[in-house]
Amino acid sequence: MKTSDSKKQPRRLTKKELEYFKEKLLKEKQKVLNEMGEIQSENLKTSIADQSGENSRYSYHMGDTASLSYGREFSMGLAERQQKYLEQIDEALQRIEDGTYGICLVTGEPIPIERLEEVPIAKYSVKGKEILERQKQKGAG
Repeated sequence: MKTSDSKKQPRRLTKKELEYFKEKLLKEKQKVLNEMGEIQSENLKTSIADQSGENSRYSYHMGDTASLSYGREFSMGLAERQQKYLEQIDEALQRIEDGTYGICLVTGEPIPIERLEEVPIAKYSVKGKEILERQKQKGAG
């Protein structure tokens, strides 16, 4: 018997696939933690005077100070984005534990494995994202 819908429907993930994504997420989490540690040790824990290499607090140029300040602000912004990403990874790991990983939070349908492969923290299928975008546009308009 042939169905009218020729598209292949996504299926729920197997235990083996869930273990694979858990390992992938844990590796990504460790990578992000390492990057955040590097950012903090290189940029955030040193003073501007230390970064400029000056011994006197009054002998560095204002342009150097501005440049170093920008670098620190950029690093802090990067660290903030990394922190949000870490939270998303933790949420995805929690969904694995809860048995809801790979299920769209909007439609309740399985998220295609190809999407999870590209975006392992995905909470929504493409269809779910489209629904959310339409709701956002209606709310803004």
